[in-house]
Amino acid sequence: MSSTRFTLPANFSYDDPLPFQCNENLNLGVSLAMYGIQASYLILGAVFNILIVHTIFKSKNSAYRNNSFYLLYTADAVMGIYINFAEVFFGRLFIYITPLCPIVSPFFFTPSIITKFYYAAVHYSLGFKTVSQIFMSFNRMTCVAFPMKHLKLWRNILTPVLVSLFILPLGVIWNILISRVYINPNGAGFSVNYKDTISWASISLLHLIHCTICFVLVIIFFFITIFGLAMLKQRIKSAERSLTIVTMVMAVQTMIFSFIQIYFAFFAAYTPSIRGVLLLTVSFVFDSMNVFSPIALIFMSRQLRKDIFHLRDDETQPVSRSVSTTSHHQPLSRAVSTVVAPVTS
Repeated sequence: MSSTRFTLPANFSYDDPLPFQCNENLNLGVSLAMYGIQASYLILGAVFNILIVHTIFKSKNSAYRNNSFYLLYTADAVMGIYINFAEVFFGRLFIYITPLCPIVSPFFFTPSIITKFYYAAVHYSLGFKTVSQIFMSFNRMTCVAFPMKHLKLWRNILTPVLVSLFILPLGVIWNILISRVYINPNGAGFSVNYKDTISWASISLLHLIHCTICFVLVIIFFFITIFGLAMLKQRIKSAERSLTIVTMVMAVQTMIFSFIQIYFAFFAAYTPSIRGVLLLTVSFVFDSMNVFSPIALIFMSRQLRKDIFHLRDDETQPVSRSVSTTSHHQPLSRAVSTVVAPVTS
């Protein structure tokens, strides 16, 4: 593949066109295969999220809709569905499908609402993902740490939590909204980038702040949850194992993303040779954050899996018992086994 060097002009007005020549792709088959692989797992993640959301809101039993964890997950899933399809039909499409570059790119040489919306939505979604991890981890912690107060607590805080979940990611994208978004040659096609209006508030730095807060809080909630499970008279080994796997994978994903943001925020100008590799890496980390969650939830929650795929098992408890939140009349050991079921059954 021959590479076209693109240099952003030192001084240009917001409305100036930024034209370029597309790269010549000598490995079209490889590019098509890369697109096919990435599109496949992104669509798979979106489909699983659609199935989960459909089950939550269309299930005959209202237990899913009355469960705070599933409502939190629904918000995360809807955002994941959108961004997965946006990547399949815009982002990755124009990066890998070379013949489209010279046809489509001239439409975006000048400022476009399409590229600005796409770019802002991608980073909003990533900020949304990190914030939602905080709230879902906190939800799991309260199930174990405060089993008798969990239901009342989330009845009181669910609405402000959901409002905060949609507002806080704006702290990541506010500089994008006031900055010039443009396209530049990337790989076999082109990708979307931006020239920050406020130089100190780079998107990498803003993501780094959000990811660092998320990582610290998720780890704290994780250890409190595990400690609470360990203190039960009747330990739930499967729940402990499932919480360990799901929470730690989420934390590792956030940690890797945070490390990459450290590079882009502070070291990109000094080591440009690895910029391309890290850009590719961060896209796969981003993909894993959007694809892992629905797969893990379906795999860990037996009742949800059976409801989604209409499986029958005479030994399975009714959904109202497996996903409902704690009753104040239940013994502690049974209460915790009930409230953690949405994540760990």
